[in-house]
Amino acid sequence: MSLFWEAAEALVADYLNGRTLPEAVHKAAVQAARTRLLNGDVPILDEKLRSDIDSEASKPTSP
Repeated sequence: MSLFWEAAEALVADYLNGRTLPEAVHKAAVQAARTRLLNGDVPILDEKLRSDIDSEASKPTSP
C-alpha cells in the first residue's frame, strides 16, 4: 500500500471520527483524498468531499 493511500485513509478516518461508510463509498472517498494529495490540492477534504462523506456516514456507535 502506498504512503499516499495510507495518508488518505488516515485523513478520512480522522474526519469520520467513529462514523462508518459503506465500503464502496469509503474507497471512493479515500481515492479522492489520495488524488488530491498526489496533485498537491489543498484542502484535501474539500467542502464537496466532506458533504459527500457526511451524507453517507453512519452515526457513531455508543460505547
